[in-house]
Amino acid sequence: MALLQLRSEDARIVYLATIYHLGRPGSETHPDTLQKHDMGLQPIHDEILPRLNQAVVEIDASPYQVIKIGEALAGVGNELKAFALSNGRSMVPRFTATVHDLYPETVEEPSAAMDLVQHPVMLRNRLSYALEQAQREIAEAQAQSEADRRARKRWWQVWRS
Repeated sequence: MALLQLRSEDARIVYLATIYHLGRPGSETHPDTLQKHDMGLQPIHDEILPRLNQAVVEIDASPYQVIKIGEALAGVGNELKAFALSNGRSMVPRFTATVHDLYPETVEEPSAAMDLVQHPVMLRNRLSYALEQAQREIAEAQAQSEADRRARKRWWQVWRS
């Protein structure tokens, strides 16, 4: 587990990124089994929401969740651009309402969202070490799982790979 310490403005962007992530169909399904799982960003979303006004928000995230936060930050930057260019509309459920709640200046002037685009990019850059560490941990776990699977294979089952 990685402990992410987010300043208040970073926590708001991560919260907005979870809204973006959760608004996409199939975002909380496991890519291999296609079953709903609890290691997505829903727990992060639920953990950040009541603490948005704190100066520092600490989040325990699994390596998988850290990777998903990085992906969501990249996506929310693009969605903020689209939000600004489409005069305050978004196809992502709850995105418009959340942007208006977190950044009230966007109610009157939706193009103000363009000023927010740099924040998720900068936050993703600051989280680059955590993202790299998470990728390493996931790769090591996959390699260990593959080694365990091969060790369980019987010598006469050469046709299984």
